Amino acid sequence: MFFLLLSALLFLQFSADGSVKTAENYWTLKPNVLVVNVDASEDVNMVPLVCGEAYEGKNITWTRNDENLEARGNRIVVTVEAWKGGNYSCFDSEGTYLNHTLVLAHWPFRKIIKNTPEKGYINCSTNNYGGSFKCNWTWGENRKGSNIVHIEVTRPHSGSNISCTLDSKGTSLLCLDHDYCPYAEEVDRVNLTIYFRSSFVVESYNAKFYIMDIVRPDKVPVSRINKTSVEVNYPQSWSTPSSYFPLMFQVKEIRCRKCEKCDCSKPNSQEISFTQSRQLPVTKGMTVCVRARDEFCNSSWSEWNLYKCKSRKNSKQRNREPKLKML
Repeated sequence: MFFLLLSALLFLQFSADGSVKTAENYWTLKPNVLVVNVDASEDVNMVPLVCGEAYEGKNITWTRNDENLEARGNRIVVTVEAWKGGNYSCFDSEGTYLNHTLVLAHWPFRKIIKNTPEKGYINCSTNNYGGSFKCNWTWGENRKGSNIVHIEVTRPHSGSNISCTLDSKGTSLLCLDHDYCPYAEEVDRVNLTIYFRSSFVVESYNAKFYIMDIVRPDKVPVSRINKTSVEVNYPQSWSTPSSYFPLMFQVKEIRCRKCEKCDCSKPNSQEISFTQSRQLPVTKGMTVCVRARDEFCNSSWSEWNLYKCKSRKNSKQRNREPKLKML
């Protein structure tokens, strides 16, 4: 009751000039983590904190980032100016730690991770229809102790039986949808939200997708059959049976110089063909480039793989054995 009355009084006190904001501007991200929505560097927010229901009426002291505060009691109100959050801890009369609340400022900017060309802030992909997917990002240059503070991933109507693991470097996320069925139509998109923290600022990034939209096969193996043809196989990681998950191949031939590294991604004047055939003709002296994607979905192509058909030169090797001299 005291908490509600105090919040109401604060709202009445500062709502006249609009310079201080209260209850509607903060929310709980997860236990012990409070987020304050901040729109501008001049914003001032009054945020109520509670040490714990069990400590009502006790002599409680508080610290912010290990510095003592004048406020006392189980329930206090702190001022969050602009983007200056903090770690607030409470202690009993003997100085024993009881609890803490991490207060983070949620601003509208995009600075903690980079917006990379063609991939955006968060890039998600998978190499098959097994229900797993990987998302990665690139940290910004000015990150200060940045980390992932929270991850939310679900399908709106299908539940949230999706588990994720963060890699040790904090640059990618590996997830598995335990209820995913590759033979059934996806009704809902995966809804992924990641909260990135830098100091006491937090930014949220969201990605929504179907598995079929982010599927990208691994490189297709290319092997020689004879002097004039090669064979293309499905990647081992691709879903089976291939009759249910067919791939479409994109093929082109390029000419590479001896001392030049072949780059299939460069545009050239050679004709590009599309085929389902796994046996491809090759011209002598040319390099065949092959990549694949799901035949039924307009998803991403795999990386290019190549096979160089060397032209043989009829050159005779001279006998360079030394001649023996007669004594």
